[in-house]
Amino acid sequence: MRQKISIVLFLYLTTNLSATTLGELVESGLNNNSAIKSNDLQTQLMEAKKSESKANRFGEVDAVGSYTHYNLPRTLAPIVPSSLSPNSSVETTKDLFTSGIQYSVPLFMGGALKEQVEIDKLAKSMTEMRAKLSREEIIYNIRSLYLSGLSLQELISAQNSYVDALKKLRAVIATSVEIGKKARIDLIKSDSSIKEAEGKVAQMESSLKMIKSTLKAITHISDIDYLEPIEVDMVREDNSVDEDFDNLDRFKLQNLEISKGDRVISKAKASKRPQIALNSYAGYNYDIDDNSPNKEYLWQVGVNLKWDVFDFGKSNARIQQAKIAKLQAIVKKEATTEGFKKLLAKAFNQIETALVDYQTNLSKLRLVQESQKIEEARYNAGVSTLNDLLLAKSKTQLTKSKLIESQYEYKNGVYYLDYLLERGENR
Repeated sequence: MRQKISIVLFLYLTTNLSATTLGELVESGLNNNSAIKSNDLQTQLMEAKKSESKANRFGEVDAVGSYTHYNLPRTLAPIVPSSLSPNSSVETTKDLFTSGIQYSVPLFMGGALKEQVEIDKLAKSMTEMRAKLSREEIIYNIRSLYLSGLSLQELISAQNSYVDALKKLRAVIATSVEIGKKARIDLIKSDSSIKEAEGKVAQMESSLKMIKSTLKAITHISDIDYLEPIEVDMVREDNSVDEDFDNLDRFKLQNLEISKGDRVISKAKASKRPQIALNSYAGYNYDIDDNSPNKEYLWQVGVNLKWDVFDFGKSNARIQQAKIAKLQAIVKKEATTEGFKKLLAKAFNQIETALVDYQTNLSKLRLVQESQKIEEARYNAGVSTLNDLLLAKSKTQLTKSKLIESQYEYKNGVYYLDYLLERGENR
């Protein structure tokens, strides 16, 4: 049977008291939390790395220049057969200046550049998924703290009502002592019960203050006076969860880690293939000797081949490391699956236990309240002791507290299930 419980907080005594809602805290946490900002920067960093890897495939153009002083004259341009004829002159200089443009580009690197681009794409996707999971975790942490705060607010309110009831009882006892109807020891016992109850209020208020301080630190909200109540629907959750977890980001992340392992293996194997690069240069050599500057225009284009024939097993070691890293990713996914199933079972058990506790305490509350009324009548009639009455009142208060706690324990289980199934941000 669906029971809708509207949680009413009696702590709200003045209309001027500002209320902080759960939605405000979550929104502020997602906008201001340092972990979220760090994840956003990490995503931008991976995007920049991906752009760098793409640019590496197109090579680079450099402006180059140099100055060299020689002890013996050097030719301004390389000596070619035409410059060796008797009628030709060869320009020489001791101070050689050069300036030009140089372009170099890898033509074939065994597929390493292509694999690096794909690795960076996967890394960026993984960073985005980690950021989303981090957001889900922060949302759950804020919600869990908020529920703890709400529970304490209501417990404090109930405890204060209990203190007021004890004080009213004390007033009755004091009157009875004055007229000689009750013993003075009952007044002392009543004062002791009041002090104990007030001490519990102080403890709970201290815990509530700590929770609010933690919420302020996480969400960067400057002040939290009163937590606005929320509605709790005590209904059973459907525990028939699809065990194909690959649609969840935490498992997509593991799959990308495995795919990244394949790319890293391919990149490592690329080092054993031929490496071909193109280099070109165009520029001038200058001679400024004797204040009569001369210059020679030069250009060249070349293709270089490098093939690592034998490296004493270094490439094989890199390939083996990459294969082991992939196996580690596969094992990690298996461990994540095992752990996730346990967490799901824990969440459903928490929800079911809280529902049972709520129903049990709801039924028990009616009984202890009736028992308290009987003990009050018996004490007023003088056929029972004050200890019996105080015990009945404490049982009623304890049952009320457990009822409140079971409601929020249930809601916390629902929020934890939302976190596991990565739907917290959409609820």
